[in-house]
Amino acid sequence: MDGTDKIFLIGELAAATGVTVRTLQHYDNIGLLPTSGRTDGGRRYYTKEDMLCLEQIMFYKSLGFSLQEIRDKVVKRPKLSQIDQILHEQEVVLYRKIEDAHASIASIEAFRTAIAAGNDPSWQLITGFIRTLRNSNLLDWGQYTFSDRLKEMLGEHFAKKEAFDFYHTWRVIALKAVALAKSGMAPEDPVAQELAEAWWKIVLEVTEGDDERIHAFAQIQGDRASWPEGDRDLMDASQSFIDLSVKHYLKSRPKDSKEYSSLKRKYDKCQILSEEIP
Repeated sequence: MDGTDKIFLIGELAAATGVTVRTLQHYDNIGLLPTSGRTDGGRRYYTKEDMLCLEQIMFYKSLGFSLQEIRDKVVKRPKLSQIDQILHEQEVVLYRKIEDAHASIASIEAFRTAIAAGNDPSWQLITGFIRTLRNSNLLDWGQYTFSDRLKEMLGEHFAKKEAFDFYHTWRVIALKAVALAKSGMAPEDPVAQELAEAWWKIVLEVTEGDDERIHAFAQIQGDRASWPEGDRDLMDASQSFIDLSVKHYLKSRPKDSKEYSSLKRKYDKCQILSEEIP
């Protein structure tokens, strides 16, 4: 061992990481995290690389993986070149956990919206969507084939956080639309009109009213067969109610105002709703 390398005795590693000495001894005994060697005095020690290995173990353990599963995932004594890939894989796992939580929260919001309107939501339908959505999240869109121009435009508009915020907002609105439709609410109901306003707002946010962006948005909508399964099913179930609600929302704008003319022009360009405003 290079005398300049930092080493940690078992108590020091326990204190630095919050893992008990007994747990570290267990990991050593089963070969999950063996000690790197012994000091001149015969005391077992760990290295900086061992600490990185322990951090991996702690991460996967926090997600509920068994020690055997963790054994297969952990990169022992990772090299510097491997650390970035390890962090990326951990980031993906965490984003999936976040997406699962957001799907459940969106479903709760959908229930509460229908109940607040005095309607009885379809519990079986919504819980079915919760299961489906947990198998579909924003990361799955990495498999979707975007044209180079679409990638460029979306890249200009979305940083990672904004992409996740938009995605979560979209799913909340779509789930609410399903709940309201199945509970028998009319598209012109004030609650449905609040939903329509929220939907139209995110459409304008992502397109910024730009003709090329609007066309690109319409292209993605029209290519729904290629979407991740959960999101495609959700959009198929919610689109009709959203269409009718948004159509009523736009028709209710004063027809002699600049706002109405602008909204109608954008509406007709988007081609994401089933009918044009008369």
